Amino acid sequence: MLTACTTTPEGSGEAAGGDAPMTEVEGGEGGEGGPGAAANESLQWANTFDDDAVISEFTSKVVIPQYEQFALRTAALNQAIEAFVASPTEASLAAARQAWTATRISWEQTETFAFGPAGSLGFDGAMDSWPVNQTDIEQVLAGSEPITAESVAQLQDTERGMHSIEYILFGTDASKAVSDFSDREQAYLSALGEDLNTSADALLASWTAGIEGQPAYETVFASAGSADNAVYPTIAAAGQELVSGIIDSLTEVGEEKLAAPFTAQDTEGLESRFSAQTINDLKSNLQSAENGYFGQFPEAGTKTDASISTYVAARDPALDKKVTDQFAAANSALNAVPTPLEKSLTDEAAADEIEQAIAAILEVKSTLETEVVPLI
Repeated sequence: MLTACTTTPEGSGEAAGGDAPMTEVEGGEGGEGGPGAAANESLQWANTFDDDAVISEFTSKVVIPQYEQFALRTAALNQAIEAFVASPTEASLAAARQAWTATRISWEQTETFAFGPAGSLGFDGAMDSWPVNQTDIEQVLAGSEPITAESVAQLQDTERGMHSIEYILFGTDASKAVSDFSDREQAYLSALGEDLNTSADALLASWTAGIEGQPAYETVFASAGSADNAVYPTIAAAGQELVSGIIDSLTEVGEEKLAAPFTAQDTEGLESRFSAQTINDLKSNLQSAENGYFGQFPEAGTKTDASISTYVAARDPALDKKVTDQFAAANSALNAVPTPLEKSLTDEAAADEIEQAIAAILEVKSTLETEVVPLI
């Protein structure tokens, strides 16, 4: 029987195939990565989704290629950090920062499928906990014990991962100079880069081969509805997991990462504020939601024949067009927000653009919750 540490969407209930034994671990960014977070009991699932091709193709043409890309980019980041540490120059620092940006964009595009091993096996927290614990990071830097990838792996999640790298690599306002890096900061960066790459490789392996006694999650998810699948006993359960992930991505970008800090006028609430690249997080999360709905990974040139979009279109073409148009409007609105967001967030002249972006993102989220969910 196929079992794994994960969580099916809340609200799928008995009609979706019953309960399965599972364990959930909170992910990064205040718990992101917990499967089905948006699929609360108020969502009215139809429990009729039955297109297994949507699930299997999404796994092979979106999830695996995206995690492969992320693993490659963490390896490139690790190499760029090593090059900077070996020869600290403006050029090597710029290259390391560019590699971090590319890695970050790739990771944030995996938001829609942050269910399964990303949350349950702790990878999300290890790689993307936010906010970082600046006090504890500074204590590590002030210490004298050797810093290695092995010792970093034993630290709290808020002292490792992408945002810890960002904090040291960019400084607190993206203006850190080469001369500002201490030897110990360089050692910490080197260990963080290696640790991140190790986690990314393990996350990929958890989907393709299985780790820690768990079956390959690629098999678990793609075989939804099979007689021996205790995690997704019905295809509907897997469909709901995917749609929940899409909704979660929109919740992250629209409500938590943009609306909350904008309402509070708090630039410290912006996730990638050290690098002044929070806008990349927002755009990547929105892209992730689109990729989930359309079954695509544009950077790899892959697209599924069957997707949530084709499933909806077969039942309500007007609804699919509505969602498609709303995604386009959300992208347009988000692209109109002045950058860097770290400056425009509190600029009255940018308020209209930010409000329009929030409204457009939440509009497509609402349509998914109220009109697409009842078809799944």
